[in-house]
Amino acid sequence: MILAVEKKNSKDGEQFYIKTGLYAGRITYSGVTFDIQPDCSDALYRHMLKYANHIYIDETDGWGKKNEKNSFPLIEYLFLSSLQRVSVLGLPQEYSKQKYHDLKVHGGLDIQNFIKKDIPFKGKISSQKNERHYVQSIVDVLYAALKSCKGEIERGFKRLSLIKNELSTSYSGKFPSQQTIQNAQNHKSLYNPMYVDFKRTLTFAEIVIRHNTVLPDKSKEAKDKASGYLLDIASLWEVYLETVLHDALKEEWNISSQEELNLYDGCFFARSNYPDFVLQKKDDPSKVIILDAKFKKMGSIKVDEKKRIKNADVDRNDLHQIHSYAGYYREKGCKVVLCGLIYPLSLEKLTQNNAKLYGLDGSKTLFVIDGIYKGMKSEQKNPAKMDATDESTENENSEISEELDKEYSYVKAEKAFINRLQEYLNKGVDILKEK
Repeated sequence: MILAVEKKNSKDGEQFYIKTGLYAGRITYSGVTFDIQPDCSDALYRHMLKYANHIYIDETDGWGKKNEKNSFPLIEYLFLSSLQRVSVLGLPQEYSKQKYHDLKVHGGLDIQNFIKKDIPFKGKISSQKNERHYVQSIVDVLYAALKSCKGEIERGFKRLSLIKNELSTSYSGKFPSQQTIQNAQNHKSLYNPMYVDFKRTLTFAEIVIRHNTVLPDKSKEAKDKASGYLLDIASLWEVYLETVLHDALKEEWNISSQEELNLYDGCFFARSNYPDFVLQKKDDPSKVIILDAKFKKMGSIKVDEKKRIKNADVDRNDLHQIHSYAGYYREKGCKVVLCGLIYPLSLEKLTQNNAKLYGLDGSKTLFVIDGIYKGMKSEQKNPAKMDATDESTENENSEISEELDKEYSYVKAEKAFINRLQEYLNKGVDILKEK
């Protein structure tokens, strides 16, 4: 599911309830725009996008103070970051013949016009020259997209000011039509390896233009269609975790993602499974770690006054899945040091979250459920401050301000997770040594 809107009648009249799935972005239908944000801190959301796209945005204003009030339109962020990255080598250019009629020769004679205009000689000479210049359709699309970016997000991309000035001087002054956008995206200059990355930038530019301005479209079908851009947050979470794990464990472990496991090959019930992360010890490839990334909530998380978890409903299918992966690698003769599920945590730390596989004392594998603390969204409850035994306490703590998100640090959250992971690895290695 991406988005569902339900209308219900109540004592206060009609009320609308909105449900979303594991997607973030924007959807527009019949003039109504829905901005979908993921269930995590805005700071973590931006950080994950940086990791996934290998980009950086300066979130400080001119005086070096962090700007906490900026809105965060996803597609504008992707467009601006992409443009800043690909424009390092300049804008796409092409050769074309430029004709001149003046006192000196530019390049070579333009024989046809020379015969028509300059015989008998009147002081001016027709000439022509191949010159490089920016591709007009690409300039117009990029400039229009830059101009249509709303809010202050553009301030975070300091290096774009030079590109914007360059685009401004070459802009035709005509707002790009759909045909101009298509011409830009399919221009032959983009086959040059130097400019090939502009294809994605121009795709982002088109979406920015469509959602922040109005492209002429008088067809009735256009009015009935929903448009938008969506990002799969589950996939973003996996890419982000892969980078975090690689940076932290690359010295000792080789990391592979989505490794294909062919089960019961040749049988009518054959199937393939894909664990998110499989890590092999560099000095002993028989030792493996198996982790699965899950961007979802653990249902019914309740904590007591000492912030100890009293109840958390972990998806049964997720548990079965990771246990089957562990069984597969053990049957292959591997020593499974650790297996587990990695979530975006609504608590800074999960208590009593690891045990020997299946809870059996004789198991040689450590099983864990952990993750990276995701922080709080605006208007979100803080489960760490709730006493699940008292419903009135929960109601009293239901209004949490944005201050929680301002205090959140993804750097501290990552470090805390990596430190716990190292403890699990040491514990898992010790379990393997047990007689």
